[in-house]
Amino acid sequence: MKTLRGCKLRSELWKALRQPGALDDAAGLVVAVSGGADSVALLHALRGLQGQLGIALHVASLDHGLRGEAGARDLAFVAALAAEWRLPCALDAVDVPRLSREWGIGIEAAGRRARYNFLTQVAARLDIDCVAVAHHADDQAETILMHMARGSGLRGLRGMRPASTLPGCPAIRLLRPLLGCSRADIEAYCAQYKLAYCTDVSNSDPRYRRNYIRSEIIPRLQMLNPAAARALQRLSESAAVDDEFIRQQFSEIVEPAASKTPDRWRIGKAAYFSLHAALRRRFLLAAVQKLTEGSAGLMHDLVIELDAWARAARVGACRDVGAGIQLRCDYDALVVEKRGAMPEAGRYRLIPQETNIKLAAGQAVSLGGIRLRVAPEIEAQRLASLQLSASAELCLRTRRKGEVFKPRGMGGRSRRLKDWMIDRKIPRLLRDQIPLLCADEAVVAICLADTWHLAETAPPAAAPCVIVLLD
Repeated sequence: MKTLRGCKLRSELWKALRQPGALDDAAGLVVAVSGGADSVALLHALRGLQGQLGIALHVASLDHGLRGEAGARDLAFVAALAAEWRLPCALDAVDVPRLSREWGIGIEAAGRRARYNFLTQVAARLDIDCVAVAHHADDQAETILMHMARGSGLRGLRGMRPASTLPGCPAIRLLRPLLGCSRADIEAYCAQYKLAYCTDVSNSDPRYRRNYIRSEIIPRLQMLNPAAARALQRLSESAAVDDEFIRQQFSEIVEPAASKTPDRWRIGKAAYFSLHAALRRRFLLAAVQKLTEGSAGLMHDLVIELDAWARAARVGACRDVGAGIQLRCDYDALVVEKRGAMPEAGRYRLIPQETNIKLAAGQAVSLGGIRLRVAPEIEAQRLASLQLSASAELCLRTRRKGEVFKPRGMGGRSRRLKDWMIDRKIPRLLRDQIPLLCADEAVVAICLADTWHLAETAPPAAAPCVIVLLD
């Protein structure tokens, strides 16, 4: 049985590495080795297949600073093993408890981040775009159960994928070629080839969630189904297939309907609410992940809550999402954006808030994509013009609280400027940057996109001063 299991490990490894998107044309492979049975078996099997694969192997090992002398001994073991097998080796040590405090995350999460940061650095230094780790089928089962306990959606049920990208570094592929092997397969392989390895006693410490699941939860599940780990692996594969279908639909249907910048994702309300709930939720998930550069995501319950909030939200309402991101309800769109991001001008021509430029005869002003000039007479082929009293004090500025506007064609009746802007569906975030031309503090013209909206003004009693508004 041990021999058969040993054969299975090498067979599964070969099959995984020959899949499209795994090694492809890679000439080198960084192998993460902790010194435990799984990583030692992976390295040994890769070394045996090295000629057939045509790759150079580079060992990488990190001491997390959690186990004192034991961690240092494991690092030395890996160094000696690499030397015995004549493989280049990169070693390092970090203080994960300190990093946990600095990053404001748990010990397990800090260890994971530190480990991937280290692997990224090693791969970049060696100019290698593939990293292999020794996660196996039992690890996969533990991961899925952890995601289920957190209330994860379909993406969490996928668990770890055989080939993905290295967290924080999408240019480097992360391979998990032992996901088809169990812990028993790995131990049998080590026994067959008489491989020495280190045993990390902290792996049995139930204070860590993964260890608790390994020692308490999985054995109870196996009382119901002895093949529980394999059943969870089938769940992972099924979820991955369904998730890939949703991803394709998202790419074909949602992405063309959304506009994206480094600061915000926007989608029309009509387009958003016409989508199936799975695609609406995927939009929210993808937007937050992209805007935070992969450093943050959304819990499943929050995604559902945000989707419901979007349907009921009033125009201008904002909802904090966390990680410096907010969901905002615009007139005709939903916007996921970084808090404090500069407003999006869209088709509007905007000037800085609190602008207040005094205008004099003969003066020309160019600002925010608009141009205007005070001239002695009307000039042909200009966007618009106003004839005002020569004694009027003129300025280009932004709005002030409580201002009114007398649009032409309304018989001289006034409207609150705020209401006028609301009627034209000018986003609230932009209203304080809309250019206003004022005479004696009264708003006489408003620039919206390529149009100047003019006020009803009385003919000048004195010698005229002609204001020519230029685009």
